[in-house]
Amino acid sequence: MRPIFSSFLIIVLLFSTGCINNVEDISSTPDFDPNDISYSADIQPIFNSSCGGSGCHISSSTNGVNLSSYSAVLNSSGAVSGGPIVIPGEPDNSPLVDKIKPNPSFGSRMPTTGEFLTPSEIAKIEAWITGGAQDN
Repeated sequence: MRPIFSSFLIIVLLFSTGCINNVEDISSTPDFDPNDISYSADIQPIFNSSCGGSGCHISSSTNGVNLSSYSAVLNSSGAVSGGPIVIPGEPDNSPLVDKIKPNPSFGSRMPTTGEFLTPSEIAKIEAWITGGAQDN
C-alpha cells in the first residue's frame, strides 16, 4: 500500500470513529422544558462534575462564585460581572450562562480546566434559569 493512501485511510478511519471530531452536534441539543428540570437531580451534578476542578467553585469561592449548593449559587456575586451570577427567569442576562458558552463577554470560558460543558448541559442550565431557578 502506498504511504499517501495509508495516511488517507487512517484519517478517514479516525473521523468515522469520532476520535478527531468529538464535539456534540448542536442541532441535536434537546429543548428542555423548565418544569422537567430539577436543581438537585440535573443542575448540581453538572456543577459538581465540571466546576470543581482544583477546588475552583465547589469547595471554595473563586472570584465570588461558589457552586457548591443551591444557596451558594443564588448568593454568588461574580467579581467580573459585579452582580448575581444567576438572574431567575433570565438566562440571557445571567453571567453564569455567559461564562459557560463559547466566547463569553468577559474573561475565559468556563471551566478553564477539563472539558467544556456540552450543549445539552448548557441547555439544562438555561432551562432551569428560565423556569425561575427553582430549588427543587
